[in-house]
Amino acid sequence: MDASAVEDKQQIHDFIRIGQWLNDIGLKAPEIYEADEAQGFLLLEDFGDVSFRKAIEKGQDVGALYQLADDVLEHLKVQDCPLSLPDYYSSAIHEKRRFVVDYYIPAVRGEENPQGLVEDYLSVWDGIEKSLPPCPTGFVHADYHLENMMWLPGEEGVKRLGLLDFQEALSGPVAYDLVNLLEDARVAVPDDIKNEILGRQDALVRSWYRILGTQFHCRVIGLFIKLAQEDGKTQYLQHVPRLGAYIKKGLEDPLLAPMKRWFKDQKISFDADEVARALGQE
Repeated sequence: MDASAVEDKQQIHDFIRIGQWLNDIGLKAPEIYEADEAQGFLLLEDFGDVSFRKAIEKGQDVGALYQLADDVLEHLKVQDCPLSLPDYYSSAIHEKRRFVVDYYIPAVRGEENPQGLVEDYLSVWDGIEKSLPPCPTGFVHADYHLENMMWLPGEEGVKRLGLLDFQEALSGPVAYDLVNLLEDARVAVPDDIKNEILGRQDALVRSWYRILGTQFHCRVIGLFIKLAQEDGKTQYLQHVPRLGAYIKKGLEDPLLAPMKRWFKDQKISFDADEVARALGQE
């Protein structure tokens, strides 16, 4: 690992301490053979090049891989994490749930937002969050998707999943990583697999899954438009229709009725024609 840039030095330190803890609790992070934190270099165990996504493409059982990924999350849920980690609710992930208003709505309307629109939107989310008991908290990988999971069939149990890119882990709601796994912007998870895994959760976690999931999509749909507009990274726009469909479906949950009303008042529907308009395809 080369993290020699000044801004990456903290990530080296975090990768080492978090990886050690993950291995200590029986999961599989890369072993570190040599470390030079001062210069920003690590010599790591090689997990190969078969991510869970590639394993699926090569014909591995899809349901079994997703169940294994969930088994890792279940293993993490019962751990008492001693690490000092940033708080999810103070993180950019939570703050940027506003991106749907910052970028998607102006793209749909073709004009700047009126003053106070973001604050109004965030107040609706605050009300929804306060309507429930707090979500159980713990270690949050924060980027838990198929490309950050390596398929290690030579290992046993949960160690068959090799964890990567955990250096920006957070302390926060345990439902968040489940959202990353089951509602990835780039991959449509079969409903039977999603329902089976969600069926293992208690009612409170499932409710927070829906809140955090829709917030996640509201962040990413705006982020992908932002990346296209400001950085020319138009490759992400292909995933915007899936994100719009995720949001539209999520808003049908009675728990999110206040947010559904808010978007309706703004004449934002996330239907196919509207998404096409946001992408400049209409």
